[in-house]
Amino acid sequence: MRMKQKRKQLGVSLSVILILSVLLWAASCSPARRPGPVEPGPTPTPSPTQPSPGGRTTPDLPNEKTSRAQELARAISDLENIHSATVVLYSNSAWVGVDLAAGSENKLTNEMKNRITSLVKREEKGIDRVYVVADADSVSRLKEIAREVERGKPITGFLEELNEIGRRITPSSQ
Repeated sequence: MRMKQKRKQLGVSLSVILILSVLLWAASCSPARRPGPVEPGPTPTPSPTQPSPGGRTTPDLPNEKTSRAQELARAISDLENIHSATVVLYSNSAWVGVDLAAGSENKLTNEMKNRITSLVKREEKGIDRVYVVADADSVSRLKEIAREVERGKPITGFLEELNEIGRRITPSSQ
């Protein structure tokens, strides 16, 4: 008789385990809750920028940022010991790559960095951080990024690379 009771208990235990296993399996296999598809709304039409009191329009357009970056590059190239410069602007940061002139001993000095930083911040009021590089790899990469942005690619696609360039050096924040 005792054997029958043990078998009955074993049968009940196995049945409970089987039922719990099936319930857990069913619960874990339910589809994930996801938000429904978002209906695209009307595309907002950009309003024309109104001239500011100083006579200059708001500089939020990508092509205007590109032309401002080119103007800055020309101004930096006019500095002593700078052969050419490339500038990339995004948000409140500027990345400046410089090719040094032949007589500058191929060394970017702190004085040069400070002059470049001052010039950029004087010309671009919203800039807080200026990253100045002169090593060939970084300058080459900045030139390529500037070319791609000029061709219409969004600068946001290059933020990881720009951040990597920034991590290699300390920004000037004078």
